[in-house]
Amino acid sequence: MKKIDLTSKRISSAAPKKMADAEPEITNMMLDPRYLRQSSSLIQDALQKGFDVLQLANGDIVTTGTKTVVYQYAWDQEKGKLVKTKPEGNRKVRRATVEEDEEVDSEEA
Repeated sequence: MKKIDLTSKRISSAAPKKMADAEPEITNMMLDPRYLRQSSSLIQDALQKGFDVLQLANGDIVTTGTKTVVYQYAWDQEKGKLVKTKPEGNRKVRRATVEEDEEVDSEEA
């Protein structure tokens, strides 16, 4: 029967020093007003868009989410096939049009 050596190959004295050296750097970054302003703005924007946000211990910020993409196809009689067309406008343009229509309706009343 063979014996297996299961001792750890980590160097125990090097790991704590790296963490101790990096800690003041991260603490200083987290207290920096510029970092706080930019990170809070980024996090708030991502949350408003419905994204998931993860702020790591080293100060990195990870956001994940999905984006809806619209493809519109129209029948081309000459080619005898469906062809991709551009939608009538993007969401922001349609929203502005709706708001303008509401303003006109309220002025008429």
